[in-house]
Parts: sequence; C-alpha cells; structure tokens
Amino acid sequence: MMKTEIFRTIVAIILMSYCCAEAKAQLEGLRIETYYIADSDDATDTIGGLLEEDAVTYRIFVDMLPATRLLALYGDVQHPLFFASDYSFFNHREEGITFGKDLSKNRYSSGTAPLDTYITLGQCSKSFAQGAYFGTPKVLDQDGSVVGGVNNDGGSAQIASGLLKNGSAAIGLPLTQADGLSFTSALPNSWIDIGFINVSTGIDTTIFGLGTEKQFLGTNALLRNSGVSGTDEVQNEVLVAQLTTKGEIAFELNLEVEVIDNGIPRVIKYVARNESLENGEVFHPLLKYPYACGCTDPAYLEARTTFACTDNSKCLTPVVLGCMDSLACNFDPHANYNIQDLCCYVGYCNDLDISVVCPDLRLREESSPGHVQLSPNPAVDELAVTIEDIRYMDIPYIILDLTGRVVVRGIMKGQDRHIDVSKLANGYYALRLESGVHPEAVPFVKL
Repeated sequence: MMKTEIFRTIVAIILMSYCCAEAKAQLEGLRIETYYIADSDDATDTIGGLLEEDAVTYRIFVDMLPATRLLALYGDVQHPLFFASDYSFFNHREEGITFGKDLSKNRYSSGTAPLDTYITLGQCSKSFAQGAYFGTPKVLDQDGSVVGGVNNDGGSAQIASGLLKNGSAAIGLPLTQADGLSFTSALPNSWIDIGFINVSTGIDTTIFGLGTEKQFLGTNALLRNSGVSGTDEVQNEVLVAQLTTKGEIAFELNLEVEVIDNGIPRVIKYVARNESLENGEVFHPLLKYPYACGCTDPAYLEARTTFACTDNSKCLTPVVLGCMDSLACNFDPHANYNIQDLCCYVGYCNDLDISVVCPDLRLREESSPGHVQLSPNPAVDELAVTIEDIRYMDIPYIILDLTGRVVVRGIMKGQDRHIDVSKLANGYYALRLESGVHPEAVPFVKL
C-alpha cells in the first residue's frame, strides 16, 4: 500500500471512531420533495388566504431501513426542533390544520387547502372507511390522484379547470397524476403533542397554525404516536412535515425510531446537533438542512465525518503523520497529526528497530566515550547501572521526568549499582549521574 493510502486508512479509522456506524444505519437519510409550485390560477383563491404565485410546497420524508418505525419528533434545549423560511409560510385560513392527521379527506378538493403547512407522523388525513391517507413520495405513488385539476373545486374564482394543476418540470410528477397520498388501514394511535397549540386558548400561533412567524423553534416540543412505517415497506419513507413558502427553507429534526433486535424493541434517538449527546442520542448530519458540506477526505486535517455532503475545495491541510513528542529520538517537527505509537525512545521503541527508526542515535551511542548503560529497560522495580571507567566510588544521581523535573535524588554506594524505581509512576524518565564524569542523561522507561 502506498504511503498516502496508509495515511488515509489510519486517519479514516480515527475519524470513524467519532460516530456510531451501526446506529446510523437504521436512518438512511431524508427525502426533501418539491411537491408543488403555485401558479397564477392558484393565486386567485382568496378563501383560505392568498397563496402567492411561485410559492413552493415541500414535503420532508424520513427514510429508514425496513422494519424500522418512527415514533416521535421532538425538541429540547440541547436539540431544538426547528423549521424556518426567509419568507412567511402559507396556512389555509378556513381548512388549515396543525397536524396532518386532522385534515378532512373531502378538503383535498377544496381550493388550495391541500397545500397547507403542517407537521405529522405519516398520517395526512382524518380516518375514513377504516383507514386514512398517508404521505408517500410522488415517485412511489401508484394509485392515481384525487388532488388538483378536475378533482378541484376551482377556489374562490371558480376556475373551471380547477386549481393545483401546474405541470412544471420543477415539481416532477404533477399532482393531477400523483398526489402523494396512499390509503392505509393500519392507523397509529396514542397521539401526543406538546409545544404547538396553546393549552389555554386552543390556538396554534406557530408556523403550522395561523401565525405569521417565519420560524418555529421548539425547545419543549413533541409529536408522538404508537409508531409508523412508510406506505412502501421496503423504501420505508415517512412524511413528517409539509411546508409551503416562497422562501428558502431550513430545519433541524430530532427523531425517535424503534428497531427490533432479536425480537426485542429498541429505541434510538437521532439528533441534528452533535455538540451535546446524552442518553444514547446519535448525531446524524442529514437531519439539519441546509446541509453542511465540507472536507471528507481523511488525508486532510479539515476532514470530518459530521459533514452531510462533500466539498473537497475545503480540504486545505494535508495530514502529516508522525511523532510529535520532542523527547522522542524520531521527533518530527513537520508532523501535524501525532501517532504516539510511532514515537521511539532509547530502551523503548514500541517493538520497532531503533537502529532503523533513529539511526543517528545509534551512531551517537556507539561512539560515546564512558557510556552508561541501564538494564532492564523498560524497568519494573529496579535498574542496574553499568558505568565504564568508574570503579568503586559513591556516585550521586538524579532521575528526571519528561518535563525535566527532578523526581528522585540518590547515591549509589560502592559496588552497588542498582536503583529502586518501583515507586515511580509508569512513564518515560532519564537518569543523570552527578559525578561530573558522565553528564549525559540516559533515558529509560518505567512499566
């Protein structure tokens, strides 16, 4: 393997340690669908409040692995539930609802009501005939349409050909061909909502109700039911929001999903922010939109696994792997990513051949007069000191740590050339004899 590929592999492994690949796999991503774009005929309808020409209706789908269910959307202080636009949102004044499950089936033929801004967990109509409409991406919708054109009442201007019939290529399939609605008899129950409707007045003044705000920021928000899957079991995409606006949208979603492990249900929380992860929360970069793009090439210092998309123009600083410990014999002043296992010290070289890693040191040691040798090195309890050219005399010594601080002072007496190091903490040290004959500091490792 070439050197560059080795660098890429090592750094990629390090970067992958910051995320949970197995947990992320349950959530495959999002689909942001351009559901419809209002035309001049749609703008004539004043019954529900003016829908402006060129306003875009977006649908947001959560894409999960098969057999995974969506339980909740939520927001808290660390991970707010967030929706925004730089333009106001459209809410139908007569037929508008906060939650998709509350829209009457018959209202899908009523002017611009089908384009109302709402939040949901899959369901986008009230129950009828023991079932309800559920949102599905238009490209997966195979059962025709009940929305737009001849199925529409024409709004306040009573347009003979009906409304919601724009066939612009920008919306993909027109609503008259595929309405993104599929009838499903398996309905969720136990719906809970917090943070959208005022409990005292019963009025929703958020972007999903009658408010004029351009954003919703929920730090104590929850929409939950008993759990839903997509209308296509394999694709398993669940509608969570419909947003109509002339502006650019932004959002942050936090989800609870249920997976089955060996027959036992398990809940995973996915969040849009990775600054503070608690209680098993898993950061997923695709839950925040617009997507954050950046360097994903692990050969560069700027690389992150937290980017939702790749912009390698932001890869600026090539990774230079090496030992950045200035006390190591192979200290690399050019390295910018420290690999401690590459560092080599006299007597301890991580099972590497020090004569290869630090050839200059070997030559220096072999030619040094009056050489002092330590054994064993690394040492556990005791160091034996061999000193050339010195016979029986008392020799004072000091032991220094990596910072140069003296941690031990002692004297080797007579023929005793042993030093007790059992009380030293594990690490790197240097022994210096204070006899004046051997001024060099000899490194050793305490294990």
